[in-house]
Amino acid sequence: MSADSAELPAEAESSPYLTLGAAVACISVGSILVRLAHAPALAVAFYRIFLATLLLAAFALPALVRSWRGLSRAQVAALLGAGVALGIHFATWIASLSFTSVAASVLLVNMAPLFTLLLARIVLGERVSRAVRVAMTLAVGGAVLIAVGDWAGGSLLGDGLALAGAVTLSLYHVAGRGLRQALPLPAYVLGVWGTAALTIALIALFAHVPLGGYAPRTLGVFLALAVVPTLLGHGLVNRSLRRLPAPTVGLFLLGEPVLASLLAYAVFGERPGAWALAGGAVILGALAVVTAEGR
Repeated sequence: MSADSAELPAEAESSPYLTLGAAVACISVGSILVRLAHAPALAVAFYRIFLATLLLAAFALPALVRSWRGLSRAQVAALLGAGVALGIHFATWIASLSFTSVAASVLLVNMAPLFTLLLARIVLGERVSRAVRVAMTLAVGGAVLIAVGDWAGGSLLGDGLALAGAVTLSLYHVAGRGLRQALPLPAYVLGVWGTAALTIALIALFAHVPLGGYAPRTLGVFLALAVVPTLLGHGLVNRSLRRLPAPTVGLFLLGEPVLASLLAYAVFGERPGAWALAGGAVILGALAVVTAEGR
């Protein structure tokens, strides 16, 4: 997200769709890099967000320090809650890639917008249209199709972890509502990412997962995760939102599960099964309806 403040080349500025396409490509690489790290999921999650936080802090820390004094206790609690939710999101979703396919994991975690709408309805009392309610039902059906396909392969744990990642990502979105207006974007992101890194570190401590002693190659993959899908990917999404409607950006982001699945096939020879393809088609269709309703 921090790349939101960076200057892009003139040719990228001339086409917001080029920027958005680059964002989707950067984000789609994330699941591949997780697999290439060959490290415990909690260590991968920690270094991804911790290194991104360090890189962002170089210019976002002064803004966070200036803004912190003006936050109310409720806003501080919301910021910390959003960070904890984000940390658990990274921990559960990255762990899911050890137990299920890239296609199933990325498809299921991308159901987060549906859970966000549901939570906003329950917690904030926001209305949900009939089309969105139908889309939610369809998405659940798509998730069931993926689970049916994974039943025989013993990958249900991975599916459950990916869904947990979707739910906690939606909690992060709901908890952070309103804070983007109270804080400059870099300050908000730094506060949330720093809390997320601390959350993962504490989980790793209690789980006895080492956070040190990794080979230079693994550390290089950790750094790539922090830079490519985290800083660049989400930063370019924020830049795209300045020039394109949110529904357009959302529809483009539905390309992540497709591109990630293609990359998994090219790099690992991982081919999604028929159940995953069917469930994925249903979920993507449901998410497209929800994104269109966002107008």
